Amino acid sequence: MRREINGIMAVLELGRLRGDLEAFQGELMQEFYSNYAGIKDDLITAPIYERYSHLFSVEAIEVARQSLETVKPDEDFRWTRYLRTFSTLGHVENAIKDHTDKANTWETRAEIVFDGENIPYRMVPVRLRNEPDTERRHRLYEAKLAETERLNEILLPRMQSAHDKSTELGFKNYRDMCTSLKGVNYRKLAEVMEDFLKRTEKVYVDNMNGLLQDKLHSSLSEVWSCDIPIAFKGEEHDEYFRKDRLIESFSETLRGMGIDTRGYENIHIDAEEREKKTPRAFCAPVRVPDDVRLVILPMGGWKDYEAFFHEGGHAWHFGTTDKNHPAEYKYLGDNSVTETFAFLFNYLPTDGRWLKRYLGMEDSKEFERFAVLNKLMFLRRYASKLIYEMKLHENRVGTELAEVYMTTLQKGLKFKHSEKNFLEDVDDAFYCAEYLRAWIFEGQLRSALEEKFGENWFENQKTGEFITELWSYGQKFSADELVQTIGYVELDIDPVVEEIEMVLGK
Repeated sequence: MRREINGIMAVLELGRLRGDLEAFQGELMQEFYSNYAGIKDDLITAPIYERYSHLFSVEAIEVARQSLETVKPDEDFRWTRYLRTFSTLGHVENAIKDHTDKANTWETRAEIVFDGENIPYRMVPVRLRNEPDTERRHRLYEAKLAETERLNEILLPRMQSAHDKSTELGFKNYRDMCTSLKGVNYRKLAEVMEDFLKRTEKVYVDNMNGLLQDKLHSSLSEVWSCDIPIAFKGEEHDEYFRKDRLIESFSETLRGMGIDTRGYENIHIDAEEREKKTPRAFCAPVRVPDDVRLVILPMGGWKDYEAFFHEGGHAWHFGTTDKNHPAEYKYLGDNSVTETFAFLFNYLPTDGRWLKRYLGMEDSKEFERFAVLNKLMFLRRYASKLIYEMKLHENRVGTELAEVYMTTLQKGLKFKHSEKNFLEDVDDAFYCAEYLRAWIFEGQLRSALEEKFGENWFENQKTGEFITELWSYGQKFSADELVQTIGYVELDIDPVVEEIEMVLGK
């Protein structure tokens, strides 16, 4: 394809652009896997971006844009839109790749010196979650925040460069760029989530105060963000959530749905303990569907089950994707879709019927309330993050946004936050919105499964057929499209609110 762009004759072929997409994704994901899995200290993506720089050039953006314009009305246009989004966001990521590498390498190597002990920066959240002494926990948190200030010296110019690049590309701001490329009305979603915060405030405050008084002997307004994980540790339930049942219970669940995990040799589970392995579980789709890796560092307790089942939802989604799909449908598209499948499995270990069947928990009412409150807290947290990021990405970021972050999160969650997390607590390209859309879609999908296959849908062999068909689409369809295939007109948060009110009250 030859196009004249700003007086320069473009020679980049659309076929090459599409063909190299998969190779780039594979190399990039392999690099991220090696670093986050604790196999290598440094994260070096710059050479990868340099090898595939043609994918993110201004020329590539224009080729993708013009391809979108030439699609006929009766043709499948999605891949052209996804390709344009990939090239444009990749152009921004390429521009800030050195900052990204520096930040991730810093996180891998940094250590907190605390009471004579050197603690890896990435492991501090684990230590906070397991530190029962409030005074010691707060001192460790302060020590981490002192290092976070150093990280901010890398993250601030990184975010500023991303904002500058979005305007250079002709967008009003970074928010406008993401809205235009992803086709998501973030303003409307923020309004939905602001309403959600109002609708659930009383039930949240009442239940959180009860939990914190019971666990920490403190009120909601007195605690800090570093206190919340230990309040939700739930060690009284550990006897049911044994490490040796973690992987097998997931396999048994899939078999109950008619899906035999033994047939998925393309999915590798990495549960090895490594000193610098990130404690945050993740899925690395290195080559979809042939090489998918599920990575977890088991710490014990119910959170291991949530994390593993969440990433299992990702892994089996990518591992079941039709290999004949073009790369755009295997790697790109609406990430709310894969997050929906992740959440669908994420919440099975908090379902009373599943708990009784697979973990032998006969009376799960107390735990279910505990888990749904945790879910509500995270929903309110991400709603608050979206509201904050709407402001963050409106203009070029500066240190004045630190206070906006603190006040916005404190308003939504009612407990204390540090302004120093105003950049570390942000994922690129409004990914917080993709989580929120997935939470909404998951509520609707679960309702549809219960209606179609019964309350114990996870024990119905026909459920597997239904879900594997959805998985096979990869990310060809958006969440807005898929929700219509299960009987809804649009994404609707009401099923989520109804679940919360049913378990926690109004």
